[in-house]
Amino acid sequence: MAKALRDHLSGGTRTSVGQAPAVIKQVARSPEILDEIYDLFLDDDPVVAMRSSYVAMKVAEADPESTWGYKKKVLRDLPRYVQQEVRWHIPQLLIHMNLTRTERRKAYSAVMEWSETDKSKIVAYYGLEAAAQFVEVDGSLESDFVPRLRKLNLRGAASVSSRCRKIAKRLDIEL
Repeated sequence: MAKALRDHLSGGTRTSVGQAPAVIKQVARSPEILDEIYDLFLDDDPVVAMRSSYVAMKVAEADPESTWGYKKKVLRDLPRYVQQEVRWHIPQLLIHMNLTRTERRKAYSAVMEWSETDKSKIVAYYGLEAAAQFVEVDGSLESDFVPRLRKLNLRGAASVSSRCRKIAKRLDIEL
């Protein structure tokens, strides 16, 4: 099954979804294949890695609890997620996970570091959004978040600055 699933997720470019919608439907019928999907986040083929994380993210949007069984794996592998397209999706998965305070802080640290260091504006966009949601749940993160948000707002691209302003408004933060 793993080879067939991997084959469905391969081919094309890292920014195309390919047959991912068909795999998403397959997950709805056979949720156990999520084990394979999450394992593919670190695949050697960047297209497979991107699409597998995309599939997991889309499944999580419809069924947030689908992420709960994978939080230990995702948190353990955070340092290994270096591909920008995978980093687009990991923050969107993390916000659905039933994280403890310690796990949330670990996730927050990772997505903020990615937001500040990754060249991808999309990584910053989704990382900041996830971090803001973590701050909303755990107000003690705000003292760390605010100066970093201000700094990203000043140096960021237009899309990142726009996200910073929206987050600041939502959290009632003075930029």
